[in-house]
Amino acid sequence: MRKLVIAFFSLTLMAGSTMAYAAVDCTKDNPVDQAGDWFATLGKKGIEKDQVLSARKGDRVIACTKREADKAMKAAGKAGNGMKKKLGF
Repeated sequence: MRKLVIAFFSLTLMAGSTMAYAAVDCTKDNPVDQAGDWFATLGKKGIEKDQVLSARKGDRVIACTKREADKAMKAAGKAGNGMKKKLGF
């Protein structure tokens, strides 16, 4: 019973820390992204330019979110495996 209580509190603590870890701003553009956007919209005007920019921004946000989710899953898996070893499961 004691091992279960320790495991429960440890998992609760880990779940709280992974939420704070996942707070990365994926909407920021870096200079490389801005340069790529400039080349992608070179010669385009109006709605076509806006469509290209919004599509590229959306793709970057999706990729960043997926990367951060994968990192969080890896961290949680490592912590869970370490906890299993410590508890003797």
